[in-house]
Amino acid sequence: MSHVQFVILLICVMIFGGAMGAFFGTVEYRVRNRKKLITSGCFCTSCGHILTLPEQIPVLGWIMLRGRCRYCGERIPIRYPLIEGTFTLYYTAVFLLLRDHPAAIPLAWYIFTACILAARSRGNVRPMLRGMALFALYHLIVGLLVVAVLSAPH
Repeated sequence: MSHVQFVILLICVMIFGGAMGAFFGTVEYRVRNRKKLITSGCFCTSCGHILTLPEQIPVLGWIMLRGRCRYCGERIPIRYPLIEGTFTLYYTAVFLLLRDHPAAIPLAWYIFTACILAARSRGNVRPMLRGMALFALYHLIVGLLVVAVLSAPH
């Protein structure tokens, strides 16, 4: 794999990590509050307004909105960009540390996500398991792509 290809893959991993962090924040909120996991979109927890795609960009959306809902002005908790940033850093670190063992990468990502979701679910087992199933599906799909790319002959 060339240096340019590696950098492109690393950027993709960082984007995936941020997206999984954003999705984790959504799933965790919905599991803890017994709300549907699959809905029409992300929404402000204060006014219920559906967020636009640019407003949902991990970390950058929060910065663009200056930490407030554009519709009602209510503060968006700092925990959302912190979760997104943490996931981005963790996914990137795992990728860099385990790139010689590609099959371990999605497994490490999923175990991290599942353990945190289990710890934060307030005993809401059924929605937590649904959330874990969604994360498993996403990690399986992206994991297979990462394994294929890293295992390809150079």
